[in-house]
Amino acid sequence: MTKKQCGIIFTLLALILCVGVLAAKLNNGGLNDPTDLSQVLSTEKVNDQDTEALSQQNYFYDTRSSREQQDSATIQTLNSIISDANTSKDQKDAATKELTQKTMVKDNESRIELSIKNKGYEDALCRLDSNKATVTVKSASALQENETVAIQEIVQDVSKIKDVIIEVQK
Repeated sequence: MTKKQCGIIFTLLALILCVGVLAAKLNNGGLNDPTDLSQVLSTEKVNDQDTEALSQQNYFYDTRSSREQQDSATIQTLNSIISDANTSKDQKDAATKELTQKTMVKDNESRIELSIKNKGYEDALCRLDSNKATVTVKSASALQENETVAIQEIVQDVSKIKDVIIEVQK
């Protein structure tokens, strides 16, 4: 064994030892801390304001999750149609076109949501249909006219859809 190999082995052993010490310190009080948020929420009575905040967070998470599941199922179905040897060329072409369109819609929705979040909103959801866009924004107060105009401009710039419905979740 060369000096270089010995140095590498001892360095790796030192890193393993450091990680072990750090894990032991974290587990003594960090991960088992009784003031951990999940334990506090499960043991204490949650007031109405906290419940409302959790339901709003769940709204965005649940809606986004269900949309992702629907999109994944659609994409999987289209991919199976495209890869099936028994499918006619016309059906494959239609499935390919629909898959491309679905991918573009997903990309545009993501870009719109990110752009709205970059404007300072806590969270945003966008749903694009063929000629209509629905945007849900998490905002503590009602939107001002200039804010709705800015959101409409974002949607129009990204997706070229002019019919925009904006909803506010608090």
